[in-house]
Amino acid sequence: MAFPRWVENIVDVCMAIQPGEKVLLITDEPMAVMRRQLVERIVQVGPGELWTYTVADATRPLPHYPAALYELAGQVDVVLIFEHRRNPEIETPRALEMVEAVERGQARFASGPMINESILEHELSADYREIASLTNRLGDRLDGRARVRITTPLGTDLEMEIAGRTVMRDTGLFHNPRDHGNLPAGECYVAPIEDRTNGVFVVDKSYPGILIDEPIRLTVERGRVVDIAGGREARQLEDMIRDGERKPHGEGCRVVCELGIGTNPNARLQGNVLTDEKVMGTVHIAIGHNALASYGGQNRAPLHLDGVIGEPTLVVDGATLIDGGAYRV
Repeated sequence: MAFPRWVENIVDVCMAIQPGEKVLLITDEPMAVMRRQLVERIVQVGPGELWTYTVADATRPLPHYPAALYELAGQVDVVLIFEHRRNPEIETPRALEMVEAVERGQARFASGPMINESILEHELSADYREIASLTNRLGDRLDGRARVRITTPLGTDLEMEIAGRTVMRDTGLFHNPRDHGNLPAGECYVAPIEDRTNGVFVVDKSYPGILIDEPIRLTVERGRVVDIAGGREARQLEDMIRDGERKPHGEGCRVVCELGIGTNPNARLQGNVLTDEKVMGTVHIAIGHNALASYGGQNRAPLHLDGVIGEPTLVVDGATLIDGGAYRV
């Protein structure tokens, strides 16, 4: 039986599921067809055990998964979660809880929040071996470096320090115990030292849920955003930040927490952070939470907002890795 490229990518290329392995697959009702095709391919491989769970529309918004799923996540070899619907404010906690549950065991884990058929056919049907190659080349050029400068034609001029921070490589290949990340994948990222980012960055592509018409200009002093200027989209961003600042750890909402570089040639700008941050020729600067093993930072906040920037020039310790959006690695 022939399967779509995205099915083969998930089962065979990205997760490399082997005969006899134990697999947990979680989907929601809108992704029923995806669930069926993944189950058919996994069964062909010959799992030792396969558990599936469907998040019912009637239970949404769902702040926590059933306790049995967290227990299973700590016992299986592979955990896959693909959901079309996600209420970020209410349902993000269960995503973080699942990461913690996986990290207590040995499972490889991939998550696709806000997934849809178009993402399956585009971003998830890319050549993930090529994505891994580019991502690793960028990671090699960032590892062990100290000073980063990002500039753009629209006025970005931002400097940050990354000395001592682990460079993360979201290759989409999760082959070793406790490997985890999102699918679709395709980015290289690092958490800068929290109080050593200074300058200006101009976000001209997107923030989560926002496709930008009028660029947003953010001024940073000692790692914190101290001014936001722009039009309607800038006001939307301010509203999201102010809402976060009313929650626990709200004081961390304006801290620059991530520099990321997109490496997926099939990724498209959609106002969906899952795809936007993977777009080739862009970088993203995030503010908010990075105090997770998967980021390696120290800032706590109730939000994590990625601002995607086009045509960047990225210079690391004097070496140009990206020149106006063109990769030099």
